[in-house]
Amino acid sequence: MRTPAAAVAWEFRQRHRWGLVAIVVYLIVLAAIKLVILAHDFPIDFDSAATFAFVFVVPISSYFTYFIAVFTFGLDGDLTARQSMYPARMFTRPVSSAALAWWPMLFGAAVSVILWTATRLLALWPSSIEVPVVWPGFLAVVLLAWAQALTWMPYGLPGVRVIVVMLWLTAIDTIVILAIHFRASEALMIAFLLPQIPLAYLVARYAVARARRGDVPDWSGAFTWFARIAGVSRLRRHFRSAAGAQAWFEWRLSGKSLPVWVAIILPFDLLLFWVAGSSTVLVIELLLGVLFTPIIIATFAAATVSKPSVNVSDSYGLPPFMATRPLTNAQLIAAKLKTTLASTALAWLLIVVAVPIALEWSGEMPLVVERSRRFAQTVGTPRAVVFLVVVVAAFIASTWKQLVQTLYIGLTGRAWLIKGSIFATLTLLFFIGPIAEWIIETRRLGRLWSTLPLIFTLLVCVKMSAAVWIATRLYRNRLLSDRVLVAGAACWCVAVFALYGVLVWMLDTPHIPHYLLMLLAILAIPLARLSAAPLALAWNRHR
Repeated sequence: MRTPAAAVAWEFRQRHRWGLVAIVVYLIVLAAIKLVILAHDFPIDFDSAATFAFVFVVPISSYFTYFIAVFTFGLDGDLTARQSMYPARMFTRPVSSAALAWWPMLFGAAVSVILWTATRLLALWPSSIEVPVVWPGFLAVVLLAWAQALTWMPYGLPGVRVIVVMLWLTAIDTIVILAIHFRASEALMIAFLLPQIPLAYLVARYAVARARRGDVPDWSGAFTWFARIAGVSRLRRHFRSAAGAQAWFEWRLSGKSLPVWVAIILPFDLLLFWVAGSSTVLVIELLLGVLFTPIIIATFAAATVSKPSVNVSDSYGLPPFMATRPLTNAQLIAAKLKTTLASTALAWLLIVVAVPIALEWSGEMPLVVERSRRFAQTVGTPRAVVFLVVVVAAFIASTWKQLVQTLYIGLTGRAWLIKGSIFATLTLLFFIGPIAEWIIETRRLGRLWSTLPLIFTLLVCVKMSAAVWIATRLYRNRLLSDRVLVAGAACWCVAVFALYGVLVWMLDTPHIPHYLLMLLAILAIPLARLSAAPLALAWNRHR
């Protein structure tokens, strides 16, 4: 590389090129949709805030979240650690600390501006919404720049970084929402946002220089008096088994990623309740958006779950430090699964605690209570309660499923397979909205419903065939014992029949055949991809 700019650009292009390709494809599809609608008067109507949010706002917000993780190096570091999240391997490059901070910030700002500009020009914006032209691009740059500066800063205590980033970005977001509420002019918004860009760069430059010379403060001494009062011992406990030590290691490695990112992004979602007004439909849509937040974040956090070690950043292979541990492949996978369960539980604990508080403080709680009371009167209180429990359980299970369903891909150690799966996931995430809207608006929903049993049947055949093949390989390679295989199959069957029973009780209508609910239950409970994780780990461990 002849210049620092080329080296940093190669860093992002090489490691995240599939994500960048996915956004280019998405923007091309946006342009194609707009040309088709304008040229042929295609019967698709985006003239509603709900439809536009589903088709465009949610994908763009997801992509911006992905960009924050990429350009802050959040996919490689530990948000809760004291050390800087800036990769230490880049400190050895023969460039100044100013260049190390400048070029990632410049590339991140350029991508954010391009994303907003292309979306503003190519998307079909609802005529009832007055969309600004310039200042949202500045807002994206400011939020990303401050996220970079604050995550690259070393801190004196574990977890302080999360609190600082969350409070500072929430403060900026609150000011912007108040400005929107009071209809601030675009010139005023630019005047507020523009000076923050050089200020964030100065903070980032200071943070990188401090981390580069190994200056990591230690504030733990200020809290020794509290430890003495509480009777906390500084001696680390011994682990009872190698499996317990591995579970602790997995939690330190990837367990905190999902709850930390949820804690950072959740305030931005909850602040929208203050501008929702008295629209019950908008409040319900915002509430659903909050519930989908952990699932979307888990899609990106899944990459850290299959990461073998904190020191393996450029290669997806399994290092000798992990491969030679006195643990079987099944025990290594079990440690990861325990970590994902704890991570999902902690993330949803934040949701369960924060959402009622936000609804109460924003004054939207009576609207939600009233809509819930109407629903209970319509279907009956028992069904309403079960429906609420099933919906919340489905969101929690979907979050955990997003963390573990690609575990087998990451454990293969094949970079092309891992990056290709990320590209496919992002593409599916952003195209599902326009496809669903096209199906609804072109009145093809009835045809899709009639072919749904055939589609589900084919998917079940593929899933069960893959599960049988994987179980055979697990048995022949002695990766799992007979007892584990039988117990796992029994637990899966119990989960399927339990879900089927709940669906039959809730959807007891002649319009939905029971065999379709059984097919849905079979597809909903993970089996094949989760069972393939020990095979993938064995393939990576002994190659």
